[in-house]
Amino acid sequence: MAFVLAIMLAFCPAAPVGRAAPQEPVPPPRCDSPSAVVMDAVSGEVLFEKNARERRAPASVTKIMTLLLTLEDVAAGKVSLRDQVSCSVNAWEMGGTEVWAEPGEVMELEEWIKAVAVASANDASVILAEYIAGTEEAFVARMNQRARELGMVDTTFQNSHGLDEENHLTTAMDLAILSRAAVSVPHLLDYTKIYQTPFRGGKNELTNFNKLVVLYPGCDGLKTGYTDKAGYCISATAKDGDSRFIVVIMGAQTPDQRLADASRLLDWAFANFRSLPVLDEDQVVAQARVMKGKADTVTVVPERAFAVTLRRGQRGEVKQYVDIGKVIAPVAKGAAVGTITIEVDGEKVAQIPLVAKESVERASFLDYALRYFRAFTVGR
Repeated sequence: MAFVLAIMLAFCPAAPVGRAAPQEPVPPPRCDSPSAVVMDAVSGEVLFEKNARERRAPASVTKIMTLLLTLEDVAAGKVSLRDQVSCSVNAWEMGGTEVWAEPGEVMELEEWIKAVAVASANDASVILAEYIAGTEEAFVARMNQRARELGMVDTTFQNSHGLDEENHLTTAMDLAILSRAAVSVPHLLDYTKIYQTPFRGGKNELTNFNKLVVLYPGCDGLKTGYTDKAGYCISATAKDGDSRFIVVIMGAQTPDQRLADASRLLDWAFANFRSLPVLDEDQVVAQARVMKGKADTVTVVPERAFAVTLRRGQRGEVKQYVDIGKVIAPVAKGAAVGTITIEVDGEKVAQIPLVAKESVERASFLDYALRYFRAFTVGR
């Protein structure tokens, strides 16, 4: 009997660590930089902020928006990574950090993207802006429009590269919002996580200013920046399992201060919190019956993805309660058809609208006639 019990205990799963009582998070560490934010990139919850709404010059962290708009167009099929893109005189005249692009120099769009994401090249930023929107001015208008769409209420862009310019300002909070959008853009982090890469067919090599991509486990972006006006800035992100956190630092006095503050805040976030994805975008929740429709049912999905931030030690036990009302055709794609209530560890945390994934037209007399005829013939 003792031998049997020993075998049973050996193969029994250990009690889940998550069953432990949740612990109060340790207070945030020292942050010497004048402005900072820590955000859960999965849930969007802000975990720490310091002068987060203070408008400051962002320097080359601006280029996150330049990369976002460019790679969104790539994902949408409007442009291709293999497109041949040339350098204009306007791009050639840019100062600051650059890859010394020459007027008329032609490379694939992807090479110019790497020059921006890895080497923070101002000339390459203008090349991207002009290729995507025709002129840098038109591209900057798109930057500001996208900022408003994302809810970056304290941001005004004046250029695509981040060199100091009057009223080219944003905040640590807005940069965190931008960075959260950027991490979901296909392949953007594939470029920002590169530390070194050949350029111009191996004639040159690009090196990333963001040392965290080699020094911090799981760090895969996003962007550093520096000007005399901005100081040393960074928006950094790192991932471990389902958890991803973003740290924004603005106005650090030295690159070492920027690196130390970002590292300490990432350590604190991973030590005390974890991300819990609950609903994915386009996750099928139910098939709702449709009355008077050409189709008998419609696919029901959440209006948006949803996640929560848990303290380390919380169980994270999720319960979902679906409530779908009477659905009568016609049903438009995206129309609200019900709600899903989310409970985590017995506490209600959200109620998300449920919407129709596709449209359902109202059935005509002919549709009813055909339906009854099929029922009649199958019934025989």
